[in-house]
Amino acid sequence: MVKGMCIRAMSYSDGRRKRRKCLAFVLGGGGARGALQVGAMRALFEAGLKPDLLVGTSIGAVNATGLALWGVDLNGLDVLERTWRDAADAYLLDPRLSRLLLRCLLGRPNTRATQQIAQFFASKGITSDVRFEHIEGVRLGMVGSDLDAGQPVIYGTDPTQSVLEGLLASIALPPWFAPVEKEGRHIVDGGFLSNLPIEPALTMGATEIIALDLNEMDTLSGYWGDGFVQYVEKLSYALNLRHVALETALAKARGVPVRHVQLKCPTQTPLWDFGNYQELIRTGYEIAKQAVPT
Repeated sequence: MVKGMCIRAMSYSDGRRKRRKCLAFVLGGGGARGALQVGAMRALFEAGLKPDLLVGTSIGAVNATGLALWGVDLNGLDVLERTWRDAADAYLLDPRLSRLLLRCLLGRPNTRATQQIAQFFASKGITSDVRFEHIEGVRLGMVGSDLDAGQPVIYGTDPTQSVLEGLLASIALPPWFAPVEKEGRHIVDGGFLSNLPIEPALTMGATEIIALDLNEMDTLSGYWGDGFVQYVEKLSYALNLRHVALETALAKARGVPVRHVQLKCPTQTPLWDFGNYQELIRTGYEIAKQAVPT
């Protein structure tokens, strides 16, 4: 059994089954805006809030994985911050979006970018032989989107699964990264079906959730100007809002409280631009610090 696993415990009181308490940090997707979550978690840790379960989508999966492997404490956050610095220096996401879209239309997915980011993760100790069962002190889950089944895929429910495999699936956002193909299935970025993975956290046994949401229109609208791409951005934003509403309602129906923390960027931040990570970390810290008392 994975140490730190939160499961439904079979204890009986007055003839009713009770669940073991399991606080989940749910980390949403949002590219470079994920640095906000790093600062927010520092504020939560300082307030004495420590998760039993980490569930992330896309960049949220990256943050969750780093924390699970390096320590669910302030020291682990220090390592995660240094990893963001290294990611900013590595230019992992190509900003030439039109070129990437053309490659996709021509049927030439960007496999080189996937190899590059896999090498980056390996340099941080996230290699192909690291399994979920190797993680101690917390349980980890990450979410991908199965295009064939039309359902979210949760990595981490099987302790023998590869952490790197789940991570690469959760961040497989076209046109930057090609879909992950396995057993006839095509898995892409989890944000398409559960960008703030509240429902997956429920599936993994969460009894209380703190959700760190990066989906925010103000920092996106206008970046591309008027046109088709802006409409696609608005569509994505609207779908994410709908998913969050439905998954929050599901949690409420199951009696699981969700503390939704909206992390807003101080400036427009494209998904691929990691250069402003320090300011975002500070902003995320201040937002969460103000939210903690409530």
